[in-house]
Amino acid sequence: MNEREINALRKKFIVVSTIAFALVMFIMGGMIYGVMLRTIRVEVKFIMDYIIDNGGELPEADLKEGGLDAVGSDPADENDSHHHGTEDITLEERMKWELSDFFNGDSLLNNPDFVYTTRYFSVIFNEDGSVDDVKISHSASASEEAAEYYARIALDRLFKFGSFGSYYYQVEKMSDGKTIVIYLDRTSQVKLTMQMLFMTLGFIFIGSVLAFLIMRKLSGRIIRPEIENAERQKQFITNASHELKTPLAVIRANTEMQEMLGGETEWTQSNMRQVKRMEGLIQNLVMIARSQERENSGELTETDVSAAVNEAAMNFGSVAASEGKTLTMDVDPDIKMYADDSKVRQLVSLLTDNAVKYCDDGGDIGVSLKKNKSNIVLSVSNPYAEGSEEECKRFFERFYRSDASHNTEKGGYGIGLSVAEGLVKQMGGTIKAEFKEGVISFVCVFNTKIKR
Repeated sequence: MNEREINALRKKFIVVSTIAFALVMFIMGGMIYGVMLRTIRVEVKFIMDYIIDNGGELPEADLKEGGLDAVGSDPADENDSHHHGTEDITLEERMKWELSDFFNGDSLLNNPDFVYTTRYFSVIFNEDGSVDDVKISHSASASEEAAEYYARIALDRLFKFGSFGSYYYQVEKMSDGKTIVIYLDRTSQVKLTMQMLFMTLGFIFIGSVLAFLIMRKLSGRIIRPEIENAERQKQFITNASHELKTPLAVIRANTEMQEMLGGETEWTQSNMRQVKRMEGLIQNLVMIARSQERENSGELTETDVSAAVNEAAMNFGSVAASEGKTLTMDVDPDIKMYADDSKVRQLVSLLTDNAVKYCDDGGDIGVSLKKNKSNIVLSVSNPYAEGSEEECKRFFERFYRSDASHNTEKGGYGIGLSVAEGLVKQMGGTIKAEFKEGVISFVCVFNTKIKR
């Protein structure tokens, strides 16, 4: 993996991590918002049920004088002892009872200010739909006409409990057959909830930005050793390739001299085959190093792709003919795009060379170049009876060989297609291998609308 690929991977990691962080924050914020809404609804339902139980109004005098005990609770009830005899219980029991009061809503009714801070109005309808009573003493903003109007809206709604603006409403059938509609003003709670929602969204945005900046900073330090390793690996390939050339040249010269003095033997032929194999491998290693070095180099000009493909592919015509194979060209004329001409030629050479090596005996190698509305499609195909769809997925792995024994009879080293894939990516295209009916095709697609 080279520096460009490492940086691309780093960017993907930063984006994915930031999105994941934001999603988690959104989920947590949504849960908090949902709990707040649920709490408000539970509290509102409790208050409205209490008002309905008291005929559509709060018993102000009783609450003012005695709290819950004056409106129906038994002062001698043993369960009420935690309100009046807390000196005889443990702290743990007292906290448990107080929490129980909170979730049951009793803490609201025991608050002496509750009756004065609760804003509501109620309308009672007879069985025939006429208005029996309108109670607006606890709402300064609602007239009797407005109260009746909104009450009838609630009657027509499918759900008998819900919200209407900053009000909550409830429709309930009373024991005497009449219907009561209550609207409870919860403007302050709704405002508080919305404020919390906007604050949460703000914190999520700020947190996501900070997470992005932090991950960008830290990821740069984390990948620095990998970039240095990639550079050292590239330098090693270049140096090793250069250093290996000298001993190979000496072995070749000594073998040729031995053949001149003693004649060609089985052993000298074996030496020459291995020298050629090593020279080919070194050449491929040098090609890898150079392709990485030239990733960001090369002048992007309007290149005549048709001419480049024709010239590069036709160089293999004689090679294919010598092996009893044919090379068929199907190249549309005057196809142009912004690219590095040398990279186009190298790509075509790599694909055509691979096709010649692995084409079945007597097969036809096809090189095609077509253009549609927005894409240029380069395809190189050849018959390959031993191929498979599963094998196609591994063709672009560096040093992958379909022959597990790495027999070099066909002269391949599992490097060319990997380099070809790198060249296509550098030109902003895609490459894939397809196997169908005994024919394998390498298809490259380039977007002509992009000026790289």
